Amino acid sequence: MGVSLLKKKTGFVLLPDSQRQATSQYSTTVDKNGLVQVVPRKKSRRSFGAPIRLILLFGVLITIFKALAVLNVGLTAYEEQLTALSSGNIVEQVGSVLLSVDPLTNAVIQGIAPLIR
Repeated sequence: MGVSLLKKKTGFVLLPDSQRQATSQYSTTVDKNGLVQVVPRKKSRRSFGAPIRLILLFGVLITIFKALAVLNVGLTAYEEQLTALSSGNIVEQVGSVLLSVDPLTNAVIQGIAPLIR
């Protein structure tokens, strides 16, 4: 079916990319009086909140994981495993630094320990 026949039968025409982009900058709304209005779309700002929230969530989950691992294995055995990791390759060394027990992890351990035992 050709474009002209499609236009005659349905009134529907495929727009070229440039015209489609121009029309996507506007939206059609109906106001309270029933009038159809074409208004420009609101320009959306890029939000950098989602990556920050994701990083914070990752940090919280790692801290909780470390606290649960220390409670499960024990602090001395956990430290021995970290020293074994720190003598490995670069990936294991980064993991040992990431999984080391810090003051925040100690605070989480002190908070979780009475609940688990």
